[in-house]
Amino acid sequence: MTTRFAVDPSNISHERLQDEVIIINVGSGAYFSGTGPTADMWTLVSQGATLDEAAGVLARTYSADEATVRQDLGGCVEHLLALGILSPAEGTVQAAAVLALPDLPRGEWAAPKFEEYSDMWDLLKYDPIHDVNETGWPYAAPIVRE
Repeated sequence: MTTRFAVDPSNISHERLQDEVIIINVGSGAYFSGTGPTADMWTLVSQGATLDEAAGVLARTYSADEATVRQDLGGCVEHLLALGILSPAEGTVQAAAVLALPDLPRGEWAAPKFEEYSDMWDLLKYDPIHDVNETGWPYAAPIVRE
């Protein structure tokens, strides 16, 4: 598949921490966590890799069958598309010059699967760090004194 995917930075925040990736949907308050192959899949797709490119890199990295990896990635990406975490990129989007993964020990290939949590929404919706404007995060509104 030649489709590249986009992550909306105004609605989705994500960070790779060693062998784990954490994704927060600021709009819904849901957050997602994945390790190992899941974190690696996200790293590649968020760098602009197509499913075919990501499958090739991951199959080599994990010494796994590329067709199996491609099928496993397709199911995970479809789920992320349905949740609005990813969307098809519009226009011409280039992948990173080099699709790179962190240099970490890796186990066996397993189909990527994110754990989903929705218990933080009450805290996220009141967190002032999410007051965003064109200057970026965090943005504190000026105090008006009369």
